[in-house]
Amino acid sequence: MKTRILFVDDEDLALRGLNRLLYPMRQEWEMEFLDSGEKALKRMEIAPFDVVVSDMRMPGMNGAELLNETMKRYPKTVRLILSGYADRDLILKCVGSTHQYLAKPCDADALKMTVRRAAELERSMKSDTLRKLVTRCVILPSVPALYSEMIEALQDPETNIETIGSIIAKDGAMTAKILKLVNSAFFGLGHKIADPNEAVAYLGTDTIKSLALCANAFSEFEHAQLQGFSVESLWEHCLVTARVAKMVAIHEDADRKLADEAYAAGLLHDLGKLVFAANLTEEYQQILNLAREKKISLEAAEREVFGADHADIGGYLLGLWGLPVPVVEAIALHHRPHTVAQKTFSPLTALHVGNTLASAEKLSVSDMPASKLDLRYLQELGIESHVGAWQKEWQSHRLENQ
Repeated sequence: MKTRILFVDDEDLALRGLNRLLYPMRQEWEMEFLDSGEKALKRMEIAPFDVVVSDMRMPGMNGAELLNETMKRYPKTVRLILSGYADRDLILKCVGSTHQYLAKPCDADALKMTVRRAAELERSMKSDTLRKLVTRCVILPSVPALYSEMIEALQDPETNIETIGSIIAKDGAMTAKILKLVNSAFFGLGHKIADPNEAVAYLGTDTIKSLALCANAFSEFEHAQLQGFSVESLWEHCLVTARVAKMVAIHEDADRKLADEAYAAGLLHDLGKLVFAANLTEEYQQILNLAREKKISLEAAEREVFGADHADIGGYLLGLWGLPVPVVEAIALHHRPHTVAQKTFSPLTALHVGNTLASAEKLSVSDMPASKLDLRYLQELGIESHVGAWQKEWQSHRLENQ
């Protein structure tokens, strides 16, 4: 079945250009081109689309409004912005409803790759329930205490960027939103940022404040109580994992970019657990109970019930948001790193080791089997003999920080 894609732009020349540019994709995609958001919504009433690509500024209904409405009516649809306008107010309005941004003029290959990637990610979810869940969960919950801390800091006119960066770096949900925004094509960086401090420094406190106070950006974590599941413990585990992952990367003489990506992946690697806990609370309690009863890993229980685990969901979601590919890859494969195609030291390696060492220290969810090192994977990389050195260095770090 062909992927159905709807392109929306009020400029006739732009639509004609897209039609010509993407003509070779007709064998793979079923494409339609409309000149207004109103027409797009009417067309979707007849037959929903897999992907909607919209311009930002249009008369009547702009791109942000169109994608917000699309999200409400058709949560399974992947939503992309393709625009030549870098209006930050409009960008902030569609942060919650837009999976990825592309800037005009867009290279044909880049456009094809992005749309194809989005379509493939959409098809990759076997469960219709999970696919619908992930594309709807564009607002990730944040830990209330950290959220309050950030808001209080932002309201203080003397707060500096370093302080905001340090607060954001504590929380994966905030990190995900900030990195999603700064890595969008509208900011024209030309490279991906994985360090939340660098992201805050680039965006500035005014933009961060607007983003933080926007109802679609951050919300306090609210869900039914789950026995044996603690949000605070989960974030503590993510923070420890991030620190260990970065330490491992530095130990292996990785460059700063890889080390930063390993840290970001560590912060975000268990976001899938929050997606499950916040949106499928009753089912997730059953999964927690199943893992304890069978004495199996949480991810094994998730796959048994949902057909996918928290790593799949986290990687899928963050991949749609356009985070750096090495970060997404690390998150999606951190429980099965041997399945990665390219066998080289990467953020995936650092995250896998970091998660294993952090799990041995304190589990993110109580009474679950600790994660184990994939020795076959480490042997393929020729670094299985480094495990003892990593453990020793981490213990040294812990003692120094006590």
